Amino acid sequence: MFRVIFSLLLLSPLVLTATEDAAKATPLRLLNPATVDKFVNELPIPVEIRPQGSAPIKLPARPTEVWMGLRDKEGKRLMTKAWGFEYAGRIHSPGPTIRAREGQPTFVHWANELPGPHLFPVDRSIHLADVKDPKAVPMVIHLHGGHTEWKSDGNPLAWYTRNYRETGPLFEKRIYEYDNSQDAATIWYHDHTLGMTRLNVYAGLFGFYLVGDDNEDHLIQEKLLPTEERTLVAAITDSLFSSDGQLYFPGWRGQPPSPVSHEAVKANWPNPSHLDEFFGNFMLVNGMAWPKVSITPHVYRLRLLNASDTRTLILRIDEGTPFVQVGSDGGFLDRPVQLNELVLAPAERADVLVDFSDYEGHKLTLRNFGPDIPFKGFVKASNPKSSIPLVYNPDGKRVLSDGRGGTTPATDPDTTGQVLQFHIAPAPTKASPDKQKAAVKDTIGDLKLTLNTPLRPPLNRLSQANHTRQLATYRLDDPYGRNLLMLGPVKEGSLFFEDPATEIIQHNAVEIWEIYNPTVSAHPIHIHLVEFQVLDRQPFKGKLIPKPQKYMHTGEVFQGARLEIESLLGKPLPPQPEESGPKDTVIALPGQVTRVIARFDREGLYVWHCHLLSHEDYDMMRPFEVQAPESQQTK
Repeated sequence: MFRVIFSLLLLSPLVLTATEDAAKATPLRLLNPATVDKFVNELPIPVEIRPQGSAPIKLPARPTEVWMGLRDKEGKRLMTKAWGFEYAGRIHSPGPTIRAREGQPTFVHWANELPGPHLFPVDRSIHLADVKDPKAVPMVIHLHGGHTEWKSDGNPLAWYTRNYRETGPLFEKRIYEYDNSQDAATIWYHDHTLGMTRLNVYAGLFGFYLVGDDNEDHLIQEKLLPTEERTLVAAITDSLFSSDGQLYFPGWRGQPPSPVSHEAVKANWPNPSHLDEFFGNFMLVNGMAWPKVSITPHVYRLRLLNASDTRTLILRIDEGTPFVQVGSDGGFLDRPVQLNELVLAPAERADVLVDFSDYEGHKLTLRNFGPDIPFKGFVKASNPKSSIPLVYNPDGKRVLSDGRGGTTPATDPDTTGQVLQFHIAPAPTKASPDKQKAAVKDTIGDLKLTLNTPLRPPLNRLSQANHTRQLATYRLDDPYGRNLLMLGPVKEGSLFFEDPATEIIQHNAVEIWEIYNPTVSAHPIHIHLVEFQVLDRQPFKGKLIPKPQKYMHTGEVFQGARLEIESLLGKPLPPQPEESGPKDTVIALPGQVTRVIARFDREGLYVWHCHLLSHEDYDMMRPFEVQAPESQQTK
């Protein structure tokens, strides 16, 4: 039933409006990040909402002006136009943190009260929410990592404009229900509108959603985890600003390209035009440029989110201060893992502990060593061409790959190489009894936690699968000559989002998805509904076979592709210990097949996609359907 409905909806013709007049775009200058003082403004802490009962939380999306740490030449604050969610009489951008509870449903009314037009250039040549009013702003919110019924999942085709004047073909309900049928985890919500996700998220439509449970309470009560007073949420993004302090997103011909990626709109492209990546030269945490956070010399829990468009973060803390990772996307690991370096692709989360006990009166900087280009993996410095790209840098001696057998420099150490600074208070005159006691134990600071402490009952490892799917990523040229990123089964080849679903899954089936990546960049692949387990990665040899394909809007034939797999190379590479927990986003490295396994236990229409948002919007996203149990199917 779902397959027929979804196919008809996706094959409906998209009505195109004329591209907007480029003359409307006033020439501008970009703000130089060197003019901004770093680590002087405190880290904003999002307001928290704790749902009570079945009453829905109303969070209207509205325009606002916020201070992101920018000042003019006279030192006056530059206020930045953004979008956020109103709660308790104030508009928050990014949005409030929702603290939910396992097994206790949360109801949210994500009202759209955005008047339009959009803050950023909207390319109407790509597959887009088909609004009749060109100034209307559609939105729809997805709970990323949520085990959610499909009608509340935030499908890209379930968009709606202000006051529901227009709605998408899969719009079903105004109040979303999250049943929170999952373990404690750091998940997040963000806009998921078709063809506009990158723009709406960049404008501020995202926030944390923290699920708690009895196991997490026990860990805190037993002093195995820090208390809430020593817990920080940190959403990291990169941005560009115009000289007057406004968020800037490239797309207009003749306007400045990103000074990081340098990609400009060409003369034969639509104007404005989609660009296949976005990199900013300002680093923001919770919406503040290069903040500081004042803390005490104790162990802190950092719940980190990479909410960037394209930038993969490679995080380290000064003086070799280690991270102790206790959780990933979907909840706690079986046991803690100590790391000197933390890799976070867009949409990935890491729940980590950092011990600041020995740094009284110090300032330690959280630094980013990720590249100012899409991440392509780590390779051996001595032999980058033939070494296998890895997600992690296990011996600290590897370098970043350029995807073509060479190496690429890391990020700019003076701008995007810095993220957040910890200002640790001076030591008290006498060490606390807890600290004295902890000093003689193999524990993390003043906690009772060791690297051998169980954090949860062992994860139930899936082993037997009902079905194995071979899927692939594709990089193509569209009829204008722009980069077009796509997904599709290996057999069928590249497909647009609007093509009928090819992943039709039986209810409660356990499936292995093999994601082959013949492109030169890594792609963080996110699958809605499920928490999967990473099985392994393995290099492969293959070739792309040309596939004549119709362009989604014009019907013009262009060169698509399908992948012919020739052989697998070497032995499968097991996931790293920090990937051993439940995941919803996995880094698919170039030249490798990445295998994950999951149980699909809710019926409905969902999507899977690359979470580089500029890739997702054009057109690296595909629908999948989980069929209803046989007892519920109608003939």
